[in-house]
Parts: sequence; structure tokens; C-alpha cells
Amino acid sequence: MSLTQALNTAISGLNTAQARIAITSSNISNVNTEGYSKKIAGQETLTLDGTGAGSQIADIYRNVNEGLLREVRGELGKAGREEARYEFFQRVQTLFGTVQSDAAISQRINDLADAFEQLGVTPDQNSPRIEAIESAIQVVESFEKLSSQLQDMRDDIDDQITDEVNSANTLLSQIADLNTGIIRLKNLGQPTTELEDQRDQKLNALSKIIDITTFSRSDGSMVIYSAAGANTLLDRTPNKLTFTQTAGFEPGTGGSGITLNGEDITDTLRTGTLKGLFEMRDSEIPAINDQVNELAGELRDALNEEHNKGTAFPPPANLSGNRIVAASDPLTATGAFRVAALDADGQLVASDSWADIALPTTPATVQGIVDAINNSDAGSYLTASLIDNKLVIEGTDGNRVAINEMDSQITTGDGRKQGMSHYFGLNDFIATVKQSDTITTSAQRSSTDALNITANSFTISAGSGVLVGGVTVNYTATDSLEDIRDNIRTALQGAGMTVADSESTAFIVEDGDRYRLVIEYNANLTVTDSGALSSKLGLTEDQPNLSGNMSVSSAIQNDPSRIVRGQMNADTYETTTAVVNPDNAIPNLGPLVPPPLNYTLTVSGEFTDVNITYDSTSSLQDIADAINNSATLTDNNITAEVVFDSQIGGYKLSVTDADGDAFYFTDSGLPNADALTTVLGLGIQFGVHEGDNSAALSLSHAFERTDIDFEATDGLSGERTSLTDYAAGIVATAATKTKVAASSYEFQSGLVTDLSTRIQNEAGVNLDEEMSDLIIFQRAYTASAQVISTVDEMFDALLNAV
Repeated sequence: MSLTQALNTAISGLNTAQARIAITSSNISNVNTEGYSKKIAGQETLTLDGTGAGSQIADIYRNVNEGLLREVRGELGKAGREEARYEFFQRVQTLFGTVQSDAAISQRINDLADAFEQLGVTPDQNSPRIEAIESAIQVVESFEKLSSQLQDMRDDIDDQITDEVNSANTLLSQIADLNTGIIRLKNLGQPTTELEDQRDQKLNALSKIIDITTFSRSDGSMVIYSAAGANTLLDRTPNKLTFTQTAGFEPGTGGSGITLNGEDITDTLRTGTLKGLFEMRDSEIPAINDQVNELAGELRDALNEEHNKGTAFPPPANLSGNRIVAASDPLTATGAFRVAALDADGQLVASDSWADIALPTTPATVQGIVDAINNSDAGSYLTASLIDNKLVIEGTDGNRVAINEMDSQITTGDGRKQGMSHYFGLNDFIATVKQSDTITTSAQRSSTDALNITANSFTISAGSGVLVGGVTVNYTATDSLEDIRDNIRTALQGAGMTVADSESTAFIVEDGDRYRLVIEYNANLTVTDSGALSSKLGLTEDQPNLSGNMSVSSAIQNDPSRIVRGQMNADTYETTTAVVNPDNAIPNLGPLVPPPLNYTLTVSGEFTDVNITYDSTSSLQDIADAINNSATLTDNNITAEVVFDSQIGGYKLSVTDADGDAFYFTDSGLPNADALTTVLGLGIQFGVHEGDNSAALSLSHAFERTDIDFEATDGLSGERTSLTDYAAGIVATAATKTKVAASSYEFQSGLVTDLSTRIQNEAGVNLDEEMSDLIIFQRAYTASAQVISTVDEMFDALLNAV
């Protein structure tokens, strides 16, 4: 080997050591740089014509475990999802409070129950009335606040989705630029490790937002897919994610999704903050809203059911309904209700100022009820009318009005049965506008999956248009929500409705990532199902925004004395015509000659009708014995007694229900003069007593009921329980979900930390190792320098020798 060759070899060693020292220096200076991976310079022998000519730097590479990198990116996506869920579940729990919190909806309902309990004890005092009203206002305001803030959360989530989509697009652009830089450097034979580190950091940030998979090309660039390769996010150039924010959320509405190249890819997301945000916006929060809505509806109905059974004292001058109706609306109704005109002391203004209205009326419409009231005996003292499409009953000449629903039942558009006053909302405590022109289903997870309901049919009817006679819609077990919609449209078109009108009558709306079938018409609808479809789908006239649209009746707020105290008398009846001998045939009673052979006095109520026959030979005692000998009536504590009344100068019949439950008589002999009701003057003798607090007590008992039938909602199963227990269940469910979200987030964060630590241990800079390497490279550099110095001396010696 010549001196020149030795010199060149030493120089190569010097350069190699210098390069490796530079890389070590870079490693040491970046020991605390996040995402920096240790760089290692390979070293190889330099050969010239097969002869060793020193050394040179081989490839500079990173000490990175690609398998761990892929794993940590997957876990980052899961952690991102859990973080987003945990953040908003924390807000939900803050909104609902704890079961013990005074601000929790369950506690507010408990406070209302306590207020009504006190009202039931002292209904004549004003202070308990005011307290009940204020407690009720707090409850409805809580419902409104819950509904509003849940939708505000969905708005906030939309803002976050926008930010995350913008961040993802920025990261994709930055990764694309890094790809370009890596390709360029690789083509120039330059190291690409620093750019690869930067790209890894960007990929980690992207994987937290949206689940990704990657593929590396031979040129060093990387292709990025989402959802296990379903969608290409980056291939040479980035594909931009797009998202349009919703203008404003309402309960029961959905929001827009993420699109890529014009295709909605929201449903393909598996992990990442975007997945968690969409789950909260479209699944979790709407489900919570459904629970709140269900509670609000059952609370309203439970209170209004009891409030409509009673009457205030003194009775009000008018009763105005909350249900929007039209005169032609058909009604499916049974039983009877009592309407009366009373004075300020609760007494009948006249012996005939009351009437029992049998249902269904003729015609069986809203107008039929209006006409039946106005044409009855009570119609001389009060009037019924439709004002602004609401039923109004008001006394004339200063008279007061009272109603007893007795056993009346009117079927709502969604199939529920309510007493007459409750149906029209004549004496509601919690006011909501009731209407059946829109019927919706509960939220369904799929619009295309089979509903698996036994084949049957339902009928949709209304008081106008093609639905006057009703249209029948058939369904089968394999039908989906979309099939039911199409079946309705087909039936409507068969009845003469245009295609366009049928499509605007039956349609499906998105509620988050769920679906609701809507039937909408320009008149009140009635859906009568022969099978189980209505129950399965949860058909209801109550809309998803109910909880945010309730209020305490303005009439009650303006006049607290309108809170009911007692009941319009329907449990105490007496005759007014004196009978000299109760064991003898009642004079002028019953048919004298056939046909018919006799008349029938029917006793009706919340039990099977009891028929008592009478004719011209019947005595007052015979009538009393027939009532007392009826097992049905005695089982319901209805008894009859013949008593002497000195004021009328003879015997009279008194019939009472010891439990205070309503019952009533109908007489087949009417309107003939020989009917028992006419001959004896059988009827009520008073309206409502001032000391009657039965209705006020019933209001407090509504909170003690454990048989309220709550429909299943997304997140809570259907159950029969009390209002307070269901409310506590909502609060507890929110707390449980928050706890689960916290645990999941903690677990995923810990897993990411562990994996990151493993990566750092393998790829990170170890100062001890770097210092050791530095000494080695320093000695190599010094040795190479010494060789150069020695060769230099040898050259000098050679020159001197010459």
C-alpha cells in the first residue's frame, strides 16, 4: 500500500468518524424533542479494485419499530374516541346533577310531590297553592333547560367536528408535503429520517382524529386510508374531508355527516375523536333527550289526568281546552261525562242545571259533543263552543262550570284513552298544545331492517279529505320502517291522494343516527292498529321537543284557586218525590201495558253495567233491594237506602258510593213521563262541597303511583314505575355512563402511554449510549488523524531523502 493510499484511507476514516459524531451530536441535542427517534449511521468498508480503501457512511436509519407504531396509532384513535365521549358525558352529568343534588330533575319532582301533598292537606289555604305552582314551574323550567342545553351540546359538538375536520385536512396536506420532500431527498441519495420523524408525528395526530391505515411505497411516500382501506385519504395528493355544520339543532333532528369525494363516510368511522363526537351528537345525547321527553310526557299526563277529574272551589266561570280540534274531527269515545252549572258555593244553580252526556254522540265528532252539551238540560245554564279551534265551556249569567269525567274515554290519535276533560285539556295543570295532525314513531336504529311484527293492518282516519272513511295499511313481519312508509303511501294513493301529497304525508326523518316515521296531515289523525305495530314503533302525537314546550297553565298561575280541590258530585244520588209507603207500588211508575213489559235503570261506572228492571208494580224498597243485591255494586261499595225525609214529607231513595267513586244512572224509560227518573226525580242534589279535598289528595297520589307505563327509550328499557324513580333512573344512567366513559378513557390513555414508553425505550435517545458512542467515535477520529500525521511525517522524510 502506498503512502497516498494510506493517506486516503485515513481521511475516509476521519470523515466517517466526523459524520458519526455529527449524528451522535444531533441525537444528544434532540434527547428531549418529542417524536424524535434515534438516528443510526451504518458504516461499511470502502473498496477500490477489490482492495480495502478505508470506510464510508452507509444508510442513515431510524431505530423504529413499525409494528409498535401501527399499534399505538390504533390505540390513539380509540383514546381519541373515549376522550370525546368522556368530555361530553361529564357535561351531561353536570347538567343532570346527582341523585342527591337539589338541582337534579328527580329532586325537583320530589319537591313537587311534597308541595302537592301539603296542598292535599290544606287545599283551602293560598300558601300551599302558591308553593305547588312555584314547584311545578321549577320542574317545567328544568325540563326546558335540559332540552335546550342538550341541543346546545350538539351545537358545540358540531363546532368541534368542524375543528377536527379542519385539523385532519391540514395534517393530510402536511403529510403530503413531507411525502414530496422524502421522495426528493431519496432521489438525491440524501437521508430522509428527519422528515420521516415529522411524518410519524403528523400520522399520530391524524390517527387520534380518524382511524387510519397506511401503505408505504418504494419511493418512501406513504398512502393513507381510513376505515381499514375503505376510503383513500391521501395518495400523492390529499383528498379533502368536508363537513357542513347544522344551522341549529332541535330535538328529533339530525345533523350532517363527513363526506369524502362527495360520499358520506360517517358510518365507516370506527375510532378517533370524530367517531366519539358523532356518537355523542347522534346517539347518546338524542337518547338522553328521549328519556327526558318520556319523563316529561308521563309527568304531564299523570298530573293532568288527576287534575281533569276534579274541580276548583269556587268552580271557575269557564273551562278552555288545550287540544287543537276541528268540528268535523271524528272521535272514538265510550262511557259518559257530566257537565254542570254551579254557583260560587258549589251548588246547582237549578235542579236541572246538570246533564250526563253519553258517548259516542251523534254524530261522533267534536261538533257532536258541542251540540250534545248545548242541547242538554245543562245547556240552558252554560254553553259549549269552539274558539280558536279549542273546546270552551262557559257559564251564562255568571254561572260557574264543573265537569266529572265519570267513565268517559276518548281515544287519542296515537291510541291512548283519556277522560273527556283530559282529552280536550279543559282543566290541565301542565299546559301543552295537544294536536294529532302529526303522528311520529319513537326513534328506530334502522330504517331498512325487518321489524319482525306479526302480519296485520292498521287504519288511518281523519275528519277531512281522503281519510274521512279511513285507509287500511297492511304490514308483514319482513317489513322495515321504509316498507311501512311505502305501504302508507300506496294506501293513500289508492284512496285518491296524489303521489306528491302521499310523500308529504308519510315520510322518514333522521334523528341523529336513528330514524322516525312521520305521518303528517292537515287534520287530526287517528291510527287504529289491529296488531302490535303501533306499540312496537311507539306511535305518539307527542313530538320529540315536548319537554321544552311545557308550562304551568296560565289560568292557574293567574288564579291559584283554580287548582282543583274536590270532585263534581257523581257519587251521591237522591230522589226528590216523596213516597208515602216505600213498600207499596210507586204511583205513576213504569209501563202499564206491554210492550215493553218493563223499563231498565242501568247503573254504570268503572265496572260492568248493572241493569235493574222496574215496572208499574215496583216499590221504592224493591229498587233499593235490587241495588243492594247486586254483587257488582256492593263490591264497588255502592249501596242504596230508603230514608224518611221530613222536608219532602215522605220516603226517598238515597244511593251512594262509599269510596267517592263516580257512577251514574241511565233510564230506558226516558223521556216518557212514567220513567223512574222522572217520577221520583232521581238525580244529584248538589255540585261540589267546599270541604271536599279528594281531588287535591289525588294529585299528590299521582306521585305515589308505581304503575306508570314508561315506554322503552334508547338507553332505558320500558318499565312500570313511579315518576320519581324513573327520573332518578335517568340521573343514575347519566352518572353510570360518565363513570364508564372515564374508565374507558383512563384505560386507553394508559395503554397509549405504555406503548409510547415502549417505543421511546426502543427508538428514543439514550444519553449514556450516545456518550459511549461519542468516546468511540472521538478515538476513531483521533486515530485517523494520527495516521494522517504519521503519513505526513513519512512524506517529509521521503522528500528530505531526495
